[in-house]
Amino acid sequence: KTGISCFYKKRQRLAWETVEPQNSEKAIPTWQSTLFDLDLTNSIVEQSNLYCRQQNPNSALKLDQKELEQFIGTVVYMSISHLPRSRMYWSSACRFPQVADVMSRDRWEELKRFIHFNDNMAPNNDDRLFKIRPLIDSLLPKFQALPQDQMLCVDEQMVPFKGRSSLKQYNPKKPYKWGYKIFMLCDTKGLVHSFEIFAGKIDPVPGQPDIGASGDVVLKLAQVIHPNINHLLYFDSWFSSLNLFVALAKMGIPALGTVEKKHLQGCSFSEDSDMKKKGRGVFEEQEVVVDGVEMRAVKWFDHRGVIVASSLPVKMKRNVFVKRPSIIALYRKCMGGVDALDALIAQYRIHIRSKKYYHRLFFHFVDMVIVNSWLLYRRDCVALCVPKKKERQRCKLPLCKGHTVFKCEKCNVHLCLNKHNNCFRLFHT
Repeated sequence: KTGISCFYKKRQRLAWETVEPQNSEKAIPTWQSTLFDLDLTNSIVEQSNLYCRQQNPNSALKLDQKELEQFIGTVVYMSISHLPRSRMYWSSACRFPQVADVMSRDRWEELKRFIHFNDNMAPNNDDRLFKIRPLIDSLLPKFQALPQDQMLCVDEQMVPFKGRSSLKQYNPKKPYKWGYKIFMLCDTKGLVHSFEIFAGKIDPVPGQPDIGASGDVVLKLAQVIHPNINHLLYFDSWFSSLNLFVALAKMGIPALGTVEKKHLQGCSFSEDSDMKKKGRGVFEEQEVVVDGVEMRAVKWFDHRGVIVASSLPVKMKRNVFVKRPSIIALYRKCMGGVDALDALIAQYRIHIRSKKYYHRLFFHFVDMVIVNSWLLYRRDCVALCVPKKKERQRCKLPLCKGHTVFKCEKCNVHLCLNKHNNCFRLFHT
């Protein structure tokens, strides 16, 4: 079966029509927990102690929740002050008290060896992610319950790993070419709303057409998107097909993405060589109705041709320097959510070497939770600081004589918040 398969019983002959660029677009309204909770940490403590007893019945790990939090804290600190080997944090030459004073080196290595997430003796039903399944089942619903922005995107992420593992994948287009592949649903800032770890096979979504692995994973991630409230989903050409656009439209989710010409059955755009003669910025637009869903495709030529398709009509406009359809600008602006997540994780990625595949994924989930928490914190800060038009009032911080339009909605006081004075922070500390 090919990566993108047609789910219609008979291959339809589609008649694409060349249309004039539209000057209007649909108005889309803007959207205005604890992730590592007590249940999850208690489960890790229980399974780690059990795993130690299974390995050696005469030995007890005696791990408790406080010590687990200390272990995770040292691991996070190691990501900030990265050293080539973990033992160097306890060495006399470069000792770090933030790590060495929390627990001994031998105890830290013992916890790293026995940290576990599932009972090895339980039936796994051939689940290749069995060892981290409780971790996934705990974090995924919390990510899916987060408030969603209007613009969402699907892309793949590589968790770097060069050891031996049947789950390891290769992607030459990623900064880390070898590792575990995770399909992500994020907003434009990198906030994770859902994920799917690739374990070698992607099953069709129940109740949805089987449109191939690349399309099925989008439909699976899109299940958490609230339908018919003008969310817009972005993805690249690896996922795109007419069948995917149609299936999402029937779910109440308009979509926009780059697409290869071979996946636009019956569409006849000019070749790159012909468009190059007309100069940079030239574009062509065609539309078609597929199974009751209106589709619009645009081919734009800059240095090379790129095709973007959408089930949401958007206007075409001229750029100051090079004519560029707004559908292209919209795609470039909103498609980089997973790349933003990768960039935030890469700044302080946890680099703890281990031959166990579930260790690498566990530490990656810790990184992901930290980034999600940081992005949610920033969102809350913006929500608490709402500028009021024409309501400039005196700052309520003692000894400050400034006037400000910023007000803390929670405390109901005006506080300075600018590049010279941060009375907001001083007032709340």
